[in-house]
Amino acid sequence: MKKWIAAFRLKTLPLALGAIILGSWVNDFSFDFEIFLFAGITAILLQILSNLANDYGDFVKGTDRHRKDRQLAGGNISPRSMLIAIVVFAIGALCSGIYLLNISFGDDWNLWMKFFLLGIFSIAAAILYTMGKKAYGYMGLGDVFVFIFFGLVGVLGTSYLFKQELLITTWLVAIGYGCLCVGVLNVNNIRDLDKDVLTNKITIASKLGLPGSIIYQTLLIIAAFLTFSFYHLITGYYSLSPLLILIIGFIHIRKLKEAQSELDYNNQLKFLSLGSLGVVLVFIIRLFF
Repeated sequence: MKKWIAAFRLKTLPLALGAIILGSWVNDFSFDFEIFLFAGITAILLQILSNLANDYGDFVKGTDRHRKDRQLAGGNISPRSMLIAIVVFAIGALCSGIYLLNISFGDDWNLWMKFFLLGIFSIAAAILYTMGKKAYGYMGLGDVFVFIFFGLVGVLGTSYLFKQELLITTWLVAIGYGCLCVGVLNVNNIRDLDKDVLTNKITIASKLGLPGSIIYQTLLIIAAFLTFSFYHLITGYYSLSPLLILIIGFIHIRKLKEAQSELDYNNQLKFLSLGSLGVVLVFIIRLFF
């Protein structure tokens, strides 16, 4: 069982949950626990699906051949078993998503079908990140898809499930959270920069190099700070989340510049992932009423 838990990469789940929590909170007085629960379950299943597909895709392409912390490359799980797990989690995400649409939209089949197609695209995006001949994660598009599905779809989509309306101001926190999630991916790509260059895997980090990637990381955190700050100023909703972004960002960038080993980068992956969830949790604690 330990090998499967390792394959699930539980440390990536806070990002998926953060989007659901944030999207559930921005619509005041319209919270529904059942919608929140199944939105969270669906997001977790999609994230695990993406992690399994990533393990399989990188293994087939030979990107992970030197990594023993990956389950296929390390010989802990067979390719056939991994494919079966990918199918199981894809079906699980689909079933959970369908139930979520039923409790959110009922007989409104127009909205039901639109979000169903969005769910299908989400499943496809989770799988095709590294699987297939045209895996978008190998074409420098990973950052774009993470921004779209963790930020825009995750936050805005969840918000819409509760009240069937979308406030313009919600875009601000969705963009900000999407930038933090892209930052997590960028740390991953900085860690693997040399290996990705050798295996012709195109990422923004592999194109920018280490100095450029750290500047890019800094800009992502600044963008998150600004969008969360503007949300507070425009709506009159105040929390300490912008301040926390500044603190996390300062520590993170300093540590990232000092990083020398894979362990250092992995620590920053965990730090920024948990820190992003922390930003969301601080956001829901309103300072003034």
